Amino acid sequence: MNKFASIVLTAAALSLTAPAAFAADAKRNDRLYDATGSSVAKVNRVADDGDVLVIYKGKVRRVQAETLSKTDGKLITTLTKKELRRLK
Repeated sequence: MNKFASIVLTAAALSLTAPAAFAADAKRNDRLYDATGSSVAKVNRVADDGDVLVIYKGKVRRVQAETLSKTDGKLITTLTKKELRRLK
């Protein structure tokens, strides 16, 4: 395999492994919506791994980056409010 092909393959592999939150581009103070479209809370912090921290029902909840996406400018998680209450 030549150098160009290995560079292209490496770049493709890196782009496929990017965390979902970076694709969602979560920022502090973004409003987080649950799977049903209901407002949950504002993002308090974005962790280095792309997870977001919100204060929901009086507790800090860590929402995993894999569950996040941005649709029409809204930060949405695939989790429901019931599932968010169970997070630690």
